[in-house]
Amino acid sequence: MEKRTLARAICLIIAIGCFGYIGFYTYQKNRTAKKFDALSEINTYNFDNDEPISTTVEIKKGGKSGSSSEKKLFVLKQYRGIYKKNPNFIGWLKIDDTKIDLPVMKSTTGNGQYYLDHNFNQQEDRNGTLFMDDACDVVEPSENWIIYGHNMHSGEMFGDLDKYKSKDFCDKHPYVQFDTIYETGLYQVMFAFQAHVYTEAEVAFKYYQFINPASDAEFNSGMQEMRNSSLYDTGVDAVYGDRLLLLSTCDYDEANGRFVVVCVRKDVLK
Repeated sequence: MEKRTLARAICLIIAIGCFGYIGFYTYQKNRTAKKFDALSEINTYNFDNDEPISTTVEIKKGGKSGSSSEKKLFVLKQYRGIYKKNPNFIGWLKIDDTKIDLPVMKSTTGNGQYYLDHNFNQQEDRNGTLFMDDACDVVEPSENWIIYGHNMHSGEMFGDLDKYKSKDFCDKHPYVQFDTIYETGLYQVMFAFQAHVYTEAEVAFKYYQFINPASDAEFNSGMQEMRNSSLYDTGVDAVYGDRLLLLSTCDYDEANGRFVVVCVRKDVLK
């Protein structure tokens, strides 16, 4: 009897823990969704009368010893309100017929993984927030940009990104909208492939290091690697100098698996 009573007590404790975890996760998911809905509404406001927000960039010519000049970048009117709430906000990503209509962040604290488990308001949140790779830059733009997000079973963050495993979905949704806070942009899907995170010692193409290819040959080599790995052929191509947008999330088909959608900028919308 004592053993049976103890077993029941243990089962009860486990059940309470599971329900508590589910309840807390649901609370965080709903809280995150409401926050992002509120941020989306800010985009529709008119900030014409607001004081412009700008960033000054030093542009060097001829290397370190060359001359330099300054250029001002102005935050787009529709993103001023969000930027004022959190200056780590660097852009907005939207894909039709998915839950991906979300802000993109970039931590300035030196912790590139900060938004893996923090929301827009910098509260701890297992959903995290979409964030750009630490090595990428939108002020002095890197050649390519990589955005990460959790593959949540609820569909939050990049939970809907694996819809691009289907060529039919890609055919119907060939474009991705990614605005930085300084300019709006339209991107066309080129590749969708499964990969994984390699050790430093492994010699392989590591898409998460494909940020600033140093030459035409290096760019073309990376393109060929991604083309060979792609689940289907879109017929879309890019040349050295084009900006690529890589969307990366976890893939549960293998340990340390990743699913990646690669897009090329087709237009900068004014």
